[in-house]
Amino acid sequence: MSPTQWDLPPELCCRPMAFVALTGLDVVYNAVHRAIWDAFCANRRADRVPISFKVLPGDHEYPKCRTKRTSYEWYIPKGILKTGWMNKHLNLVPALVVLFYELDWDDAQWKEKQSECATKVEIVRTSLQGRNTKVAVVLIQKKTPLPPGEDVVASERAAALCNACDLSGKSLFVLPHTDHLVGYIIRLENAFYEHAQTYYYNEIRRVKSHKEFLNKTTHQLLFVRHQFKTGFFSELKQDTQNALKHYRSAYGLIHELRTHETNMLEIKTLAGFINYKICRLCFQHNTPLDAIAQFRKHIDLCKKKLGSGDLVFEHTAWMSKQFQSFGDLFDEAIKLGLTAIQTQNPGFYYQQAACYAQERKQQASQFCSHEPNVTYPLPDPLETLSGVLDFYGQRAWRQGHQSIDPPDPDREKQGVLALQMKERSVQHSELIIALLSNAVAQFKKYKCPRMKSHLMVQMGEEYFHAKEYTKALKLLDYVMCDYRTERWWSLLTSILGTALKCSYLTGHVKDYITYSMELVGRASTLREDQKSRIEKNLIRVLMNEVPEEEPNCDAGSVRAAQGLWGERLTLAAGNEFTIEVQDCVPFIQCKARFLSPSFHVDEPVQLHVYLRADWAGFRFVFQ
Repeated sequence: MSPTQWDLPPELCCRPMAFVALTGLDVVYNAVHRAIWDAFCANRRADRVPISFKVLPGDHEYPKCRTKRTSYEWYIPKGILKTGWMNKHLNLVPALVVLFYELDWDDAQWKEKQSECATKVEIVRTSLQGRNTKVAVVLIQKKTPLPPGEDVVASERAAALCNACDLSGKSLFVLPHTDHLVGYIIRLENAFYEHAQTYYYNEIRRVKSHKEFLNKTTHQLLFVRHQFKTGFFSELKQDTQNALKHYRSAYGLIHELRTHETNMLEIKTLAGFINYKICRLCFQHNTPLDAIAQFRKHIDLCKKKLGSGDLVFEHTAWMSKQFQSFGDLFDEAIKLGLTAIQTQNPGFYYQQAACYAQERKQQASQFCSHEPNVTYPLPDPLETLSGVLDFYGQRAWRQGHQSIDPPDPDREKQGVLALQMKERSVQHSELIIALLSNAVAQFKKYKCPRMKSHLMVQMGEEYFHAKEYTKALKLLDYVMCDYRTERWWSLLTSILGTALKCSYLTGHVKDYITYSMELVGRASTLREDQKSRIEKNLIRVLMNEVPEEEPNCDAGSVRAAQGLWGERLTLAAGNEFTIEVQDCVPFIQCKARFLSPSFHVDEPVQLHVYLRADWAGFRFVFQ
């Protein structure tokens, strides 16, 4: 399924790990370098430090560092969180850049190579363009080094190299390429992890230092932004307790913002992001009740923030995604060892997500059904110059706009029309079926048969609306036996009605006869006029004639079905169908009675067989 605007960004859903860039490695043509890279990234076990490594060229250009702001006096923020910020710190701006360089302590060309190494380090520093990223050097050597203090030449040259490269002694490492390569690599990455920890600690201090310049009148968005950033950097530092504390602060602050129609979507979007982070960390800390309590609070606070009445389907789409995301988190936690119960399992959240998706479908048909002469607005109000939004949750046609009234009412109308027309092309049934399918799998796992059957009926009905009649028939036929066993006659009648339509639209003659016979029987709760219509159609089929169309069916599907029935009845002329009445509630009742309470040996046994038809138009013929 293709991603939609309501899907959470992958950089939000992943586990943040310190980003370390490795330069100076030729992993394509140099076998030693390739072996080093494989030792870093292949078969990483859970007990190794959480670092994301990437091989980059020495002169790689990192994102430019913006000029540091010295005052916030006249600064008005344009949004809460930039769309590229999380990805930038996960994949573009490293906490540490490590330069690998082949150099032994006794190398004959030591001076020249020391100078070359210093130049490479300076190129890395220049490309970082004023960022606080740490730089380290790893010397790839052929020999195993002597214990510290025993090799005087190595100590002298190490000091000279650090001086030439402007490095501290803690940023220079030696990597002997020997049989114990993986062991050396693990020691190296532990040292890299400490450097990364220092970097993220400094970044947290830098973000916190802005607080003294802010005021609550014009900088409310920045209070939310800075708490989120501090939480995210804490996650990169693997300090999840502090991360949770800052995300909770950010969540509280975002609901203090003044909401109006123009910023409602941005506030809900960021509230959803922060809620996701809080719930994920609660599950990670093995406090599932806290996660559930947070999610309930989130839904209570946001469910009435509808936004624009013409775009109300966006609110239900967002609500559906909130329940789905929490269901995913809950399911992931269970796979990692959390215990769930019948009354509290991910199935309930997927089911609620499906309910909102069904509501979205109804709202889309209500608000997005325009006249044929209405065309998509041009130029496209949903397009941006860069192809992406600057800030999460903002409208493409008025990015960075924070005032209550839209800046251009005509442009606003075009934007709303574009969103409505885009909504028309959404495959709603596909979304609903996927959610219901997730819920069914959960209720099956936790042994909730009635919930499972109920949702399978909904899936069958959704397949029917999606014109996938064969799939609908298969699902409905599977659950009918449960409703027969438990004598839910009104529910069974409803399911049989949908199944009859599916069998008619797919030209399944035997199924059509079976469902018709059951719908005119004693278990059916249909009105007499409805039963009469089904009787007439059944007689037509038994007379080898095409039945009349079933009510409330798609016109195109009915035309296709009429052609199918003509072909099927021609081929089926003179055929006999055996109907297994033990699998349904038939319209014929049968019982037998012995004429005497006992019989002697060799005496003929006499009995009466009574047949009763619930269908008035049925005649018994005995041969």
